[in-house]
Amino acid sequence: MRRAALGLFAALLAAAHWVGGCAEAGPPAPPGTEAWVSVQAARIAVEIADTREEQSLGLGQRDELAWGRGMLFVYPEPGFPGFWMKDMRFDIDIVWIRDGHVVGIQHQVRHLPTGPGPIYRPPELTDTVLEVPAGTAAAHGWRRGDRVRVERLQPR
Repeated sequence: MRRAALGLFAALLAAAHWVGGCAEAGPPAPPGTEAWVSVQAARIAVEIADTREEQSLGLGQRDELAWGRGMLFVYPEPGFPGFWMKDMRFDIDIVWIRDGHVVGIQHQVRHLPTGPGPIYRPPELTDTVLEVPAGTAAAHGWRRGDRVRVERLQPR
């Protein structure tokens, strides 16, 4: 019974998703996806890092991050979180977000195999940070002020 219910739930998720209250057909979420993040016309499948441990590890120790994927860091209060490239094996863009709007973008942040490198901070208070493969923000034309929508697939 439980397996059938999970199968039905997965089929429903694959058949439709909700953006801004409107049902739209779309591809099923890749494995490990906890939410969809939409900026302009782009829709990114993300994992969520909202615990201290998850945020400390981030995308470190991974070999790659596929195009259309990302990690969303969620903070309980706005602040100036510091990001470094410790244990990173690929380059990323860092998108700083506050109250559902882009407040800054750090393009093409390089990984350094020899150490963590510099610490990157947002240009103003932020409550959410999106990490995506390097070049994503430029390819989609993201800029300061863009609206960001987060659709969690399951409550935590």
